[in-house]
Amino acid sequence: MGGGDTHAGAVGCVNYLNARPLIEGLETHRPVLFDAPSGLRAALVDGRVDAALCPVVDAVESPAPLSIIPSGAIGCADETLTVRLFARRPVAELEQIAVDPDSRTSVALLRVLLAERFGRRPALVPLAGRSPEPEALLLIGDKVVTDPPGPAHRYGWDLGRAWRETTGLPFVFAAWMRRADVDPGDLPELLDSTRRRNADRRAAIAEKWAAHHGWPLELARRYLGSILRYELDDAARAGLDRFLELARRHDAVRPPPAG
Repeated sequence: MGGGDTHAGAVGCVNYLNARPLIEGLETHRPVLFDAPSGLRAALVDGRVDAALCPVVDAVESPAPLSIIPSGAIGCADETLTVRLFARRPVAELEQIAVDPDSRTSVALLRVLLAERFGRRPALVPLAGRSPEPEALLLIGDKVVTDPPGPAHRYGWDLGRAWRETTGLPFVFAAWMRRADVDPGDLPELLDSTRRRNADRRAAIAEKWAAHHGWPLELARRYLGSILRYELDDAARAGLDRFLELARRHDAVRPPPAG
């Protein structure tokens, strides 16, 4: 996605397997531009896309006010498989963790969970290469499955499961968003109809895209079919509200300066 490019009616999305049920077939109606989660907010704020599947912390941190479009999200009720901490020693003993910069929501969630579960605030530093492997690292996305750390990192922590154990609520990692000052037109209806149309097609979507993303087929079917949640329903909203409350309490999000 080049800086300054404009695409009328375009939608921004991550190029991960987990997003496919939200966008499969959408490209026949709107251009779909792919970027890392960390780059989608800029595309939305700059007007390069009209809606984007943004990390939920962008609802708080964006320099331009954003509104959540309640037409779909990426979340989980328990484990995620693709947001995971790997460590050489127990999580409660860690002093520093290298974090994947692709997802600010996952980094904020890690900060919240460390504070809530252990009363700890270890240093979180950007992951800059994996040779040699850091003592502890947070990875997100397909690489958690396709390129995990070696057996020396024998302590694992799935952040979706840890959130459920801590709060009893589902978690929302990303949601469709738009600029608050821009009329979304028919985008909410289009995004919602795409999600609904694909709800019963997740097995077929897994078969189409698993190899492309490097996933074993049966695991991809389970991941899309039963692990992830795509509805921004009341339970998901409750989990999202609780997360943002705790993220503010533990200084895990940074709202833009007033004025």
